[in-house]
Amino acid sequence: MNCTIYNPLCSYSPKLCYISSIKSSIRESIVSYQPLSYKEMIEALLCNASVQSSAKLSHLLGVSRNSIVNWRQNDNNINEENRASIDFWYCKLIGIHQYAEWEITSVLLPDNFFYEPDIKKSVIKRLGFGSLEIEVNVKESNFDRVTENNIPHDLNTQAVLEITGINAAMYKMMADIENEGQLFTIDSRRIREWHTSLMQGIRKDAGYYSKNIRIIPGSDISTTAPEDIKDEIEYWVSKYSHVKTIEDIAQAHAHFEAIHPFGDGNGRVGRLIMVAQCLKTGLMPPEINSGNKSMYYATLEHAQLKNNQPLVAFLNEQQKILKDKCSVSTASRFK
Repeated sequence: MNCTIYNPLCSYSPKLCYISSIKSSIRESIVSYQPLSYKEMIEALLCNASVQSSAKLSHLLGVSRNSIVNWRQNDNNINEENRASIDFWYCKLIGIHQYAEWEITSVLLPDNFFYEPDIKKSVIKRLGFGSLEIEVNVKESNFDRVTENNIPHDLNTQAVLEITGINAAMYKMMADIENEGQLFTIDSRRIREWHTSLMQGIRKDAGYYSKNIRIIPGSDISTTAPEDIKDEIEYWVSKYSHVKTIEDIAQAHAHFEAIHPFGDGNGRVGRLIMVAQCLKTGLMPPEINSGNKSMYYATLEHAQLKNNQPLVAFLNEQQKILKDKCSVSTASRFK
């Protein structure tokens, strides 16, 4: 097997470029792997020191070796679930190393952010839709219609509740920060209220900690035992009550997701907390969406099992990308 192009130490050819330039004044992700085909990602994984065989790769992806052979010839038949799995393992084993040299810088909110309703509305939409789309099957057009009270007739009740829940939680959170200022706190009561807003009508236990063991699919993370959730959340609240930097926020996020206090909706709650922490401290929130979700999950798992440097760098990168898009004079870019 010729692995010259796909160096496991992440020294890639221009064909696999990780874009670092600014195009049309909007920063592109330096870890964007979108130019790669799935055939190319499979070849890169097969050349990675942690894989090196189709048997190991088929085990990681949960597919047959015959599937790997077929995909190396023609990747058109790879379904969405398997594409997501390839994305994740590519990010986890290869793409994540691109953050090793990332320089962390403070990314502040635009001036007068809270006094620009159009910008706020656009940011809320991007953050809310992005957080939702990485977990559920939702179209942006349906998200927009529901938030504008123009509900499509073919959209089921749960989908409507998921959209209205995250949209309402985002607006309420931002309004509370504006009204309370530095008195705004994230405590266990507020966390449960956010879960209620996100999951009301979807789960009977909305707003309540889980009483069951929670397993994160495909992860080695051990979540907090049900009987310890209440105390662990109170400890989390105390430990991260005065976050000031994206490093602090990344650590808090990784810790919260490892606790996994609710039966469902932990990711949405955790990302809502992250947005609130950023806004209170005057930082630009990172935008998580379907385009970067694999890297988000890879860096999050890395933070929980090893160290949080890649997660910090990833979040910092997404802050910068959103900041580049978010200005009063260019608000139309959000549309």
